[in-house]
Amino acid sequence: MNPKTSSFYDRLGVARNATRKILQRAYRREALRHHPDRQTGDAAAMGELNDAWFVLSDPVRRAAYDQTLEPETSRRHTPPKSPQAPKLGRKAAWFEGLKLQAIRLGYEAALSASQALARRNNVQHATYELLVEEIAESFGDRIEDRVRLARKAGAAPLDLALAAALIGLKEYCLPFLEASKDDNADQATIRTAQLLDRIWDNLAHGISRDLETALGGNPRTLRALTGRRV
Repeated sequence: MNPKTSSFYDRLGVARNATRKILQRAYRREALRHHPDRQTGDAAAMGELNDAWFVLSDPVRRAAYDQTLEPETSRRHTPPKSPQAPKLGRKAAWFEGLKLQAIRLGYEAALSASQALARRNNVQHATYELLVEEIAESFGDRIEDRVRLARKAGAAPLDLALAAALIGLKEYCLPFLEASKDDNADQATIRTAQLLDRIWDNLAHGISRDLETALGGNPRTLRALTGRRV
């Protein structure tokens, strides 16, 4: 995609005022055409689609992106004017940047994990990819608290977002395990556990072993539920 001539909306083939439902339908339609596993697949095009969906699927990221676009020349497609976002102070802007980075890193790790597990278990990618968005969005929660915990664990400045994402993943796993431990693990629960464990490994690949240990290490949700590894 050429940023000078195309936007994420153009890549999905939708108007700028498209609802989230329309965006999701367009993303799935285009993903079916371009996914690398298909004969008509195109890895570069699929990457552009994932970038577009990552930004436009989140209201905060979408609003920030919309402000970077030039006004449309056609009135027919001009979206309603969005309210002006309040200016953030320097510290708040720094945390907001870390939040967006943690979500992006989490999303990329989760998407990669879902694709790897689908291939390994010989199931459709959607089996795991449907779980990705909810998990990845949680990485942006309580970012200030998580950054403080990351610092306490010894994370370097460049590793703060990644460490915060790992802390977020750990915090996601704990209630998941608590809710699942009293039930016989069904296939959906097992797949979620597999995905959580693989996401951790993908994220932790970017930090030192000492920092990973200080953050508590992989929660191994599948082993906790079934006694098995991924």
